[in-house]
Amino acid sequence: MDYQDIYLHVTSPETVFLAEEQNRVLAMASYNSVVLSGIPALIVEGIAIEPETQGKGIFSRITDVARDGEYAVCLRTQNPRMYRALQKYCSLMYPNGEEMPSVISEIRTALAKCMSCEINENGVVKGYYGGLFYGEEPTHPKVTSFFRQELDLRLERGDALLCIGLGRSK
Repeated sequence: MDYQDIYLHVTSPETVFLAEEQNRVLAMASYNSVVLSGIPALIVEGIAIEPETQGKGIFSRITDVARDGEYAVCLRTQNPRMYRALQKYCSLMYPNGEEMPSVISEIRTALAKCMSCEINENGVVKGYYGGLFYGEEPTHPKVTSFFRQELDLRLERGDALLCIGLGRSK
C-alpha cells in the first residue's frame, strides 16, 4: 500500500482500531456503519494483520467490538484469506457458489452503489484496484479455486469482490 491508500483507510472510516501488544501494532482495522436496502450493515473498509498473528481470531475480536447492532458485515476484497475470515465470522456468506436470495442481491447492489462501483452477476468489480493490490498473490486452500474458477476473479487485473456476511457464527 502506498501512503494515499493507508491515509484513506485510516481517515475516511468512522471507526479505526489498532491492536497492539507490548507497544507493537499487530493489526489495524477500519469500519463504517451504513444502512443497505433497509438492513443495518458494517463495512470492513480495511484490515491489516501481521502475518505471524493471522488466523488467531484477531479479525473476529475486533469486528465484534466494532459491531453495534449491524446484522450484515460487508467488504470489498481481492484477498481469499479475507473472504475466508468473513466466511468463518458469519453464519451465512455471499457469494458462496449457491443461488443468492433476492434480498441479499438487493443488499449487494446497495453496497456497490455505496462504494461507487459496478459489479457483475457474481459481485466482482472488474479492474477495481488496477492490478494486484498485494506484493504477491494471496491464496487460501479453501477459497482460491472459488475465486478463480467460479467467480472468474482475476487478482492480476485488479478485480475485487463484494461480500455480504449475515449473522454471527458461534
